Amino acid sequence: MPMASSSPSPVLRHVAMLPFMAKGHTIPLLHLARVLLLRGLASAVTFLATPRDAPFVRAGAPGAAVVELPFPSSTAGPQSMDELPSGSSFLDVVSAAAALEPVFADALAALDPRPDLLVHDGFLAWAADAADDLGVPRLISLGMGAFPSCVSLAVTAQKPHARLSSPSEPFEVDGLPGLRLTKADLNPPFDDPEPAGRHWDFICESGRAMGSSRGTILNSFHELESFYIDKWNREMPLNKMWPVGPLCLAREPVRTLDSDTADWLDARLAMNRPVLYVAFGSQAELSRAQLEEIAAGLDRSDLDFIWVVRSKWFDGEEPFQGRFRGRGKVVQGFIDQLGILSHQAIKGFFSHCGWNSVMESISMGVPILTYPIAAEQKLNAKFVVDVLQVGIRIWPSKREDSEQLVSSDDVETLARELVLGEGGERAAARASELADSARAAVETGGSSFETLELMLHEVREIGRPEAKE
Repeated sequence: MPMASSSPSPVLRHVAMLPFMAKGHTIPLLHLARVLLLRGLASAVTFLATPRDAPFVRAGAPGAAVVELPFPSSTAGPQSMDELPSGSSFLDVVSAAAALEPVFADALAALDPRPDLLVHDGFLAWAADAADDLGVPRLISLGMGAFPSCVSLAVTAQKPHARLSSPSEPFEVDGLPGLRLTKADLNPPFDDPEPAGRHWDFICESGRAMGSSRGTILNSFHELESFYIDKWNREMPLNKMWPVGPLCLAREPVRTLDSDTADWLDARLAMNRPVLYVAFGSQAELSRAQLEEIAAGLDRSDLDFIWVVRSKWFDGEEPFQGRFRGRGKVVQGFIDQLGILSHQAIKGFFSHCGWNSVMESISMGVPILTYPIAAEQKLNAKFVVDVLQVGIRIWPSKREDSEQLVSSDDVETLARELVLGEGGERAAARASELADSARAAVETGGSSFETLELMLHEVREIGRPEAKE
């Protein structure tokens, strides 16, 4: 359901947006642009995007302008997460993106009228200098929720995991009552009490850019993370979190699935056969051994499922050709995930727990089988399972060579529990309640509806920082 329209006159004349070179980071900003234009909160929105990403931006935000930022010919390294080689780090894309700073500064200065606001991805910390030089206020798009932000900050400051006798020993964190963690709930570098190295340097640089901004745009809603949002805003009043989501609900109510996928799902619904949706994001790296464990478990589960895979996992081969007969449908490439999750046949989501996927699943009332792979996804899984109680956790339990794998037995058992069992039934009921809260948050008078306008008014009333000489 699209967010309702509101403002009789635009709060801001012109909002500029700079997304990171990854679809998962770009999509929430496309949704935000839609909301700003639909509600009349901004007269114009302009995206600054690379030529590779510009077509995706134009298709996703048709009311916005796009200015292309070409990479210098001398740029080394991958220029998009879509072209990141196996075994490489997202930090390689972050490093390559820094070559865009001069062309970005020129493009931002040339925008007419001068933007009232720049929204830039937290991965692109160098955008702060150009905006500050021009006196353009900034907000950060972080791409994660309040829960992992609060937990990571508290763990880094308190170092409670420095005193553990084993990695599986639980520990508590001051100021976060009722929460028990282990080192297995933390991704690098936060699992190390004394973090250091390239990844930690990147986090510190991003944190400095965030600290000098007007706050962080949160693709969440207050009712979902109220304790953590309120705690952050009390302790960081100059760098507020602004929960304005779920931004995926800004989309038009008609969601487009390709006819083949839609017909397959419709047929399962007509036969009263519940479907498990399986997708691990656009950046996940899975070994052949892990793919085989997942495939074997799904095959033995006797569930109908639709599994979105990456072609690079299979080196050009046809994935699982004919293996699953009619019960499993394998799809390669980018798919309308919200369209899948909103289909009535879908009764569960086997997910990597990227924040967009979590928000989309909750917004559609679909419980989650959580399989975190990277970034803050372990904490997202902790939040989904232990705090929100809308999911079930699957843990690596099998060792092959040097790799810890999620086993086919666990995939079989837990997928069935999510879709057919009592644990899944409880999670689905809770997810349905949160879906109602999510829709209410973005409707007229809802918490996110009001927060978005308040955020923009505050940016306008504080005014622009003085441009540097």
